[in-house]
Amino acid sequence: MKKWGQAALAILGMVILLGGLLLYGLGIHELAPVPRPDLIVVGTSLIGMFFVVCGACDLLVKKTKDMEIEENDERNIALSNAAMASGFKVMNATIAISIFGLIFTGYMTVVPCFTIIGAYAIGQAVFIARLWYLNKTR
Repeated sequence: MKKWGQAALAILGMVILLGGLLLYGLGIHELAPVPRPDLIVVGTSLIGMFFVVCGACDLLVKKTKDMEIEENDERNIALSNAAMASGFKVMNATIAISIFGLIFTGYMTVVPCFTIIGAYAIGQAVFIARLWYLNKTR
């Protein structure tokens, strides 16, 4: 990702983090029509910190010319893609098992269930579409 993208990610994270803390400081989070308003602060804080850390890591690291050449090396790109493919397979299995476990133990309600299943289905559809496209073009 380009430097401006990393900076935008860090700024977005700071806005989310500070917005959640501001809601907590003003007591507005108690007025939100959600079952657990205390989780609004926790959720925004965690998401904001995650975005800040992800954005700031690449901004603070100064890459040398050798590091950039190594990063763009075809062998390293192939290794990275193979590692991501393995991670994708493991993630698919663990998400499916987690959804199954949460549904049948009663911890998953309808809305989060369909949201997670929808996100899972979109990921699978993108994988299949991309695989079909790459097989047609290569």
